[in-house]
Amino acid sequence: MSAYRPSPDVVATELDDDEAVLLSLETQRYYSMNETGTRVWQLLSDGRNPDDIATAITQEWDTTFDEALAYVKEFLAELEEEGLVVKADE
Repeated sequence: MSAYRPSPDVVATELDDDEAVLLSLETQRYYSMNETGTRVWQLLSDGRNPDDIATAITQEWDTTFDEALAYVKEFLAELEEEGLVVKADE
């Protein structure tokens, strides 16, 4: 799977430890994220690839690597579809 990075046209604001909001400056749309989505975004912003993010999730929550990786892949695909992340090589 490709590595991703946050789009430069997105502003992220953490509301607390469990929730964050993304604002697309291009579309002027807001997106809210739950605790898991917020953690994925934090790790992605730190330059982590999907495998590293899934590994971190398995260490922080009671889930398997395969379940975490499936979630990360699905979440990143949704973020890419909305223009909130771009492939790291772009």
